[in-house]
Amino acid sequence: MKLIIIAAGQGSRLRSITDGIPKSLSFVHGRTIIDTLLQNCKVNDIKDIVLVIGYNGSMIKDYLVGKWSELNIQFIENEQWNLENGLSVLKAKKMIPQGEDFMISMSDHLYFSGLLKKVRESSLSNHFVNVGVDLKVDNIFDIDDGMKLDICLDSFSINAMSKTLKSYNAIDVGVFKCNYNFFDYLELAHKKKECSLSNACGELIIEKKLGGLDIGKSYWLDIDTPEALKHAKADSDLRNKVQRN
Repeated sequence: MKLIIIAAGQGSRLRSITDGIPKSLSFVHGRTIIDTLLQNCKVNDIKDIVLVIGYNGSMIKDYLVGKWSELNIQFIENEQWNLENGLSVLKAKKMIPQGEDFMISMSDHLYFSGLLKKVRESSLSNHFVNVGVDLKVDNIFDIDDGMKLDICLDSFSINAMSKTLKSYNAIDVGVFKCNYNFFDYLELAHKKKECSLSNACGELIIEKKLGGLDIGKSYWLDIDTPEALKHAKADSDLRNKVQRN
């Protein structure tokens, strides 16, 4: 199974402290975010990674030269990196074998191999896509920026997804397992000029085809702002997690 890592955006909210360096190259306790994500792949024997780059993408390529030789990392450039993130996944479509399941990960979400394993091993028998979900909504850092979900706790079908939901019981952690048919929904969203992952997931919700996978106690953090990066660097427990992963 291939993993698509979306790393095309400019990370505008972090630029004040990164000077244009891609978010995935931010160091957290001695390791870049992208290295932690690739370590997750190594631990889970996911050897085929499609890394979608865009804004200052050459920095990511140059950083990874000569590293992770045990992984097959293929780079795809998204020249329209300023548009919505679903377009990056569509750019990677040609790298996914016809009819095969695949995974998607944000490049600025820090998490570890156990979380990736849970999502990878989830069943797509009832849904076209499973997204990792955190039910511990009272413990989310920067909840205002979180992708909020209304999820049925019996079937784990997702009924609504939006950052502006007023009533929600879970947060999207940015790791997905997808049936190949998900590309059809991304293309539909693209035709509507609304090509974000959440727009495509909205199409799935209409058909009751978007599912959630409870990540339990697994750690994750969306590092999209200076405050989130500062929070991660100050977390001594997180240092231990990075070193053990």
